[in-house]
Amino acid sequence: MGMAAWMHELYYQNASMFMSDPRHKQLPPYLQTSGVSSTFIALKAALDKIREDKDAKGVAKKLEDISNSEQSTKVA
Repeated sequence: MGMAAWMHELYYQNASMFMSDPRHKQLPPYLQTSGVSSTFIALKAALDKIREDKDAKGVAKKLEDISNSEQSTKVA
């Protein structure tokens, strides 16, 4: 998986988790958007630190596995 695809996946996983929080809908629209962005920036910084210590491909594989398991458990 290339870096762009990895960042794309990371962003959507972060947004999905943030928007699934029941408190998300109580925020004004501008805070909903900035909240997703802020948590993404913080998550990316944390993962960058992890990547310094680990292989990025292993982390990316875990993110893909999490995303695939969440998609398969969603009810249509």
